[in-house]
Amino acid sequence: MFNLGKEPVTTKADQLAQESNKVVEKVSDKIKASTTNLSDKVVDKTEEAKDQAQSLIHSLKSLINEHTQASKMNSLKDQVTDKAAELKAVVTDEVVNAYATTKERAAETVRENPVGTLVLVAGVGLLLGYVLGSKQSSK
Repeated sequence: MFNLGKEPVTTKADQLAQESNKVVEKVSDKIKASTTNLSDKVVDKTEEAKDQAQSLIHSLKSLINEHTQASKMNSLKDQVTDKAAELKAVVTDEVVNAYATTKERAAETVRENPVGTLVLVAGVGLLLGYVLGSKQSSK
């Protein structure tokens, strides 16, 4: 009786429910798209951060290796320098001792056998004179 050309309330409610479902589906699709987009951006940023972290770690390892190698080289250089100084001291001592011993023995030999020493020195002098004289006469 009150329904004079007007659609029943249930039909309107059904239409409203269908339109609401369509709107909810559109909003849901937009939320899904936004979530996917945001997820992709988060993944990209995470990969970027990971790459930067790995690069930083590689750089730090290189610096540590360089420092370690430099320290090892300095240590090795110091060891070689110390050993060279020790060797120099030993060789110097040996040369000084050998010179002193040779000088002592030569003086002792001259004192014990002065005539033999004079003959030896004269012979060496004659030999040097002969060798040096023959080289000059061949020129």
